[in-house]
Amino acid sequence: MDDGCVGVYVHVPFCERVCPYCDFAVVRAPRLSRAREDAYVDALLGELAQRREAFAGRPLATLYLGGGTPSRLQPASIERIAAAVRAAFPRADAELELTLELNPGTTERARLPGLRAAGVNRLSVGVQSFDDTTLKRLGRAHRARDCRAALEAARAARFENLSLDLILAAPGQRLADVERDLDAALGFEPQHVSVYALTIEPGTPFERAERRGQLALAEEEEVADMLVLAAERLGAAGLARYEISSFAEPGRESRHNRRYWDRRPVLGIGVGAWSSEPPSERAPHGARRANVRALDAYLARVAAGEPPAAEPAERLDARTARGEALFLGLRTASGLAPAGFTAEFGAPPRGFYGAEIEELVAAGLLDEARDGRLRLTPRGVLLSDSVFERFV
Repeated sequence: MDDGCVGVYVHVPFCERVCPYCDFAVVRAPRLSRAREDAYVDALLGELAQRREAFAGRPLATLYLGGGTPSRLQPASIERIAAAVRAAFPRADAELELTLELNPGTTERARLPGLRAAGVNRLSVGVQSFDDTTLKRLGRAHRARDCRAALEAARAARFENLSLDLILAAPGQRLADVERDLDAALGFEPQHVSVYALTIEPGTPFERAERRGQLALAEEEEVADMLVLAAERLGAAGLARYEISSFAEPGRESRHNRRYWDRRPVLGIGVGAWSSEPPSERAPHGARRANVRALDAYLARVAAGEPPAAEPAERLDARTARGEALFLGLRTASGLAPAGFTAEFGAPPRGFYGAEIEELVAAGLLDEARDGRLRLTPRGVLLSDSVFERFV
């Protein structure tokens, strides 16, 4: 539900190399010139000036720089972006959560003190694995020693809020490999860990390799064992699951990512960025829009003073909004409370999805409390995609 604030997402598309499983809007740039970097930052600030009116007067709750590889940018560029975003919106009461995704490479490691000085107070480090063989199979540019060096450097630079990304079920990866990755990750005492089972996205090199039978992927049962192991180990280390893929110390949950699951407004700027616009008279359930995914088209549109959106904004109809409210709520450990749902849509979830809820409860995938709150069961978490399909 709308909290009256705004989160800002900034997409930086530049990568040293493009991973074969990635379907994000990225641009291969082994060397990023200062002129190219400055031109992109200029465009970001130009789009911010265009788009801020749709979120006018809203306090700034979060700022998240993702990609791509935003740590490819100089600290001065990060500081420039952060200053412009802060100037565009009034300050929220709480300290601004300013997250930057960091690739664990040598160049980025050297920039950590400058990034801290630029106001970044939360790092999301794309470790993926601490095993060199797994990293090579994933097509990553870094190696395990880079992960360790980056995390040590982050602590030395006084970053107290560290998040690590881990991929499970990578080609050739087995349960024992996952256990070693978890051991290594927990050794750095992170405040947050995101764990994702590898997804084969359409149009990626991995998808083509899978069709040719060239990917040695784990069976579904073993993937489930990996996910259960990760949840058990992270939970025992004090990192509670608060969303299907997200584990955190109390109070260290990602405020920005929670905005998506809670369906709160987010302004997305940059190549391929998505925005979730607040409810309005014309769009009572909000609207969203996506920017073009091609860098040259994005730069040209912003330079011409034109919106960089790929298409006109999509105004969410009630049916779409109901389904999204349900499955996004179910992604979280707290589940979906019926009161907010009823206030927005005029009836509780059972008023629209009675048969589906009955079936899923009977199958042991969904738990329904006496007050009508819905949560995934442990089995439902493992089969969440099948649950969500019933509501969209």
